[in-house]
Amino acid sequence: MCWSGEASGVLATFGLGTAFYLAKKGESRELWLPLTYFALMEVLQAITYIYINQCSLPENKLLTLLGYIHIMFQPFFVNMAAMYFIPVYIKQKIASYVYGICSIAVIFFAFKLYHFSWTSLCHVGREPFCGPFACSMRGNWHIAWQLPLNDLLSSPLIGHRINGLHSYTYTLVGFIMPILYGSWRLILVTFMLGPFISALLTNNINEFPAIWCLFSIALCLTIIKSPLRKHLYTKTWFLYPQVLPGREAKNEI
Repeated sequence: MCWSGEASGVLATFGLGTAFYLAKKGESRELWLPLTYFALMEVLQAITYIYINQCSLPENKLLTLLGYIHIMFQPFFVNMAAMYFIPVYIKQKIASYVYGICSIAVIFFAFKLYHFSWTSLCHVGREPFCGPFACSMRGNWHIAWQLPLNDLLSSPLIGHRINGLHSYTYTLVGFIMPILYGSWRLILVTFMLGPFISALLTNNINEFPAIWCLFSIALCLTIIKSPLRKHLYTKTWFLYPQVLPGREAKNEI
């Protein structure tokens, strides 16, 4: 199996076209905006294939950095979709805090890019996106990204996809936080169509993020246009206040 720039281009066109169609039909922007954002990653990956393995080219280095930056902002869109499936009055109470935490997550991601005097190079092969120099190269069958990140919260003893400040930040903000406010059903689907299936498809830790992003379009389409969608709503959750009569959630904006 080998992916290509043409395949990413087709998937990006399909994702963006579907998002445009959903927007024109009046579907909630909390659903089509995440689809648009993840489709733009496929645009980025399609362009990256033009310069793949050409690590000395500035275009390759820039596209690698843009891939990392795209992932920095993904928790905004994961939580945007997750809050669609909880009661509106709960969403209205927590949305500003949720997006505020996502903003802090961006800062934490940026910290990994800067080499402080007291940090060293990340542990190559032990955490995602880590390498001795910036480059987008071929993995087992898709793109493997690497950047010379620092070793903040990195352990040389853990060879795992959750290692380093960036990985812990994404896990906490993109997975744990939505579960805390009740969107556990969506996060379960996200996990199965994201990190779980990606881990099965590659043993290259730097290819893992690109494959995850690839399947994110399938995830968005699953929650928007499949029968599964009606099963993702949360009406009650143990952290919610008591739901008052007449306050049933209308999960639209």
